[in-house]
Amino acid sequence: MKLMRKCFSKGVLAMSAVSLAMAIGPVLQAQQQLPQSPAPANSTSQTSSQTTADRLAQLEKEVGQLQSEIASLKNSEESTPSMRTAAYIEPQQAGAATAPAPAAAPASTPAPAPVTFASLLGPTTITGFVDGYYGFNFNQPTNLGNRIGVPNGIDGNGLQFFTNNANQFSLNAAELVVDKAPDATAGGTGRAGYHIGIIYGQAAQVINGTNNSTDASNLALKEAYVDYIAPIGKGLTFTFGKFVTPAGAEVIESNANWNYTRSILFYYAIPFFHFGVNAKYTFNPKWSVTGYIVNGWNNSQEVNTGKTYGVSIAWTPNKYWAVTENYLAGPQGNTFFTGYVGKPNDNWRQLEDATIGYTPNAKWAFQINGDYGYGDKYGNGVDAAANSPAVDWWGVAPYWKYTMNDKSNFAMRYEYYSDPQGFTLFGPGNLNGHVQEVTSTYSYNLTSALATRFEFREDWSNRDIFEKGTRFVGSQPTATIGITYSFSSANAK
Repeated sequence: MKLMRKCFSKGVLAMSAVSLAMAIGPVLQAQQQLPQSPAPANSTSQTSSQTTADRLAQLEKEVGQLQSEIASLKNSEESTPSMRTAAYIEPQQAGAATAPAPAAAPASTPAPAPVTFASLLGPTTITGFVDGYYGFNFNQPTNLGNRIGVPNGIDGNGLQFFTNNANQFSLNAAELVVDKAPDATAGGTGRAGYHIGIIYGQAAQVINGTNNSTDASNLALKEAYVDYIAPIGKGLTFTFGKFVTPAGAEVIESNANWNYTRSILFYYAIPFFHFGVNAKYTFNPKWSVTGYIVNGWNNSQEVNTGKTYGVSIAWTPNKYWAVTENYLAGPQGNTFFTGYVGKPNDNWRQLEDATIGYTPNAKWAFQINGDYGYGDKYGNGVDAAANSPAVDWWGVAPYWKYTMNDKSNFAMRYEYYSDPQGFTLFGPGNLNGHVQEVTSTYSYNLTSALATRFEFREDWSNRDIFEKGTRFVGSQPTATIGITYSFSSANAK
């Protein structure tokens, strides 16, 4: 629009210039053709002649100004887009016919998604880790690890069952897990899932509960179960098979715990796994309840005809607190091992386990775990028709962890464990005992998959149960360096 106004002004000026030229031309020509006469004598003719000359000078001046403006407009036209371009930009304002918009470029075909290992597996994931360590025992025990016929935890690093080997490089565990989580939103077969975990190493030997130190005992089926989310309420999840216990603050895998070595409570106070069925219902983000019916403690095959029953209640009132309460009860009696007099199904064991976690911020985290077990009886060895009084055991373990950054953290654990009748520590009928330990652990992640642990631990007992050379003492300092490499098919390319 601005350009059109400029062009219109230019035309007007040009026409004005032509008109003036046409008017001046005859006048000048006539002036040239007039005869030269002497100046008029009177003042009137002199004034008329001067007036004509002044008018001619004024007209020449105006013509010069018009020529200057025309030249300026010409220069402006050379630096201004053409009318076609102006009409394309502002067709409606210009009043011209709207120029057709240039044809849009055809949309490019999206590149196919790259084929990865994770995409081939679909909802199934494959995860695992390799975990090795070097444990140094300052007591320099003569026997550096478990021997056949010697209870776990006596030789080598006493009370450290998953890291029992002293002054040597060892494989703690190598684990492989295949998992497909059930998904209620998928419907149909998507509601079903499965989980299989195989573990090899010292951890497997402990799970198997064997004293045989050969490799044959170091392979264990840690878990094997199927899941199904029934369309009941918000979804009732059933699990059948072999699964780890809900009790305790720690798990079998060292890289999932705050400390590298496992706690005394994790070995003595609670079971490792169960075989049976459980059902879990989540009422809301704060409350969930799980019920259990299983064969017993650490046995895929039942040792009696009774069953162990249990319930687990999880309460998460807010983002800072988490509370879990577990209760297990059932006959664990096996007359062959305990000498129990009577029906094995009458020899009930009960366990109460609680864990409270508190995370005030991203840096600090705290938790405390407590266990109380009671009810077992065994043949007293004096009166063949009588059993011992019911035994009990209990322990407590507080933890704290400070996260320095995304690569490193520092954690500590203290625990006290009491076994008044010696039932779990030293076997039925032995003297009472209590043990305690303090563990400090510094963790540093070299990469997202490779983690290191540097740990110092001190164990004490009211009895001399730790080897020092060829004799036994009441305390044991150890230092451990652990390294774990974890992997997941979800990260595979």
